[in-house]
Order: sequence, then structure tokens, then C-alpha cells
Amino acid sequence: MFISENAYFQEGKAIKGGIPICWPWFGADTGNAKNPDHGFARNNFWTISSVDVLNNGDTIIKLSLVDTAKTKKLWSFSFYLSLEINIGHTLTLELCTRNTGIQPFTITEALHAYFNVGDATQVKILGLEHTEYLDKTENFVKACQVGAIALYEETDHIYTDIKHDLTIEDPVLERKIKISSSGNKNVVIWNPWAKGSSEMTDLAADDYKHFVCVEIANAASDTVEIQPGGIYTMITHYSVQR
Repeated sequence: MFISENAYFQEGKAIKGGIPICWPWFGADTGNAKNPDHGFARNNFWTISSVDVLNNGDTIIKLSLVDTAKTKKLWSFSFYLSLEINIGHTLTLELCTRNTGIQPFTITEALHAYFNVGDATQVKILGLEHTEYLDKTENFVKACQVGAIALYEETDHIYTDIKHDLTIEDPVLERKIKISSSGNKNVVIWNPWAKGSSEMTDLAADDYKHFVCVEIANAASDTVEIQPGGIYTMITHYSVQR
């Protein structure tokens, strides 16, 4: 994973790197523009519920986040959010939302993964060919992907109706990153490119060359409604091939 040397490590600040959790909304809060982008889960401390080591050497870390008076000022619902992280030769994340209140609620969400790459200009992302997407850099205009994804400018695309596994081909580091998922309707591809990277104080000017974000998501109009007592789970699995 990529992490910027300029990343903030303080409460209330998002971290440019790793896999931030965007929840309970992705992007701006359409209900209140003053609320933080991508929700509050990535900006708050979580509780470590358990840490276990399996017989095969894998480590499983379980984290949780629950509603508080602080979260209810931003989002009025009761919830129990859990994240299970399985770390071994591969990496699996399972994000589970439980509605602990008496009213249904609607969420959007993402696992905002920053992948370290040798040179973003040489990377190709496979698995989204012939898939429609919304281009956030062009006011959400709808387009269709032609061929593999290559990065040559600021990119912020929400791909819809996802059916396939994905592969990041990184010729400089001589590896392929395989991504499979379930529970998500979208994949978001993001790189701020040179101008965006230089304008963000928590990125170095050339950081854009060293990462690509491939985000498992339920975003834009692809919302998830969860009834009282209901649970919704989104899972992603990463592996590296050389």
C-alpha cells in the first residue's frame, strides 16, 4: 500500500494512504455540505475488538465503531460498524454495517485503497473494459471504458454495474495486484495527477506518480438501504502475483 510522507496522523484528519473507510456517505454529504467529505468513519478512532493469529500464520484484526453523541451531530442514526482485516500472504477486508436503531437508513461507502505502484503513467487496470462510468472531473458525465484503464491525467471515475475481478498491472515493480470483491455495485478509480497532487498539502508534488486508488464502493446513486436490525456486508480481497 502507498502512504504519503505528508499524510496527517491526527484525529479529525483523513490519511492519504492505506485503506481509509468512506462511510456512511461517499464524496460530499448531499444532505449537509458542511459535513466532512467521505463521512466520519475515516476521521475517528475505532475500537480494537480482537486480535487473533490463526494456525496458518494469518492475523485477524477486528475493529468496531458505534454511534456516539459526536457522530449523531453529523448523522442521526444508530449503528454498529465493524471491520475485519485478515492479513497473510493475501489481504481481505470485510466491512459490515448493522442498523441498531428503529429507523431504516441509507448509506454509500467505499474502501478507499491506495496501491503503491512504480510509475502511475505505466500502470494498466484490467477488468473494467466496456463498463460504463461517471466522470467526476466532468460533472458526472456518463461514458464507457474502451480497453484497459491507463492513467495520463487527473482521473476520478465511478464505474457502475461491476461484474468482474480486477487486475493492476505494474510493469516497473514487476507485479500484478489482483482484486476481487462482493457487496459492491461500483469501483472508483482515482489519481489527482500533477496539479492535484501539488495543491494538496498532505501529498508531495510527485506523489501522484506512485499510487493509484482502486476503491470498492457503493457510491453515487447506488445507495444501500438497511432496515432496523439489518446487516449489510462489503468484502474485498487482494493478492499479489509476480
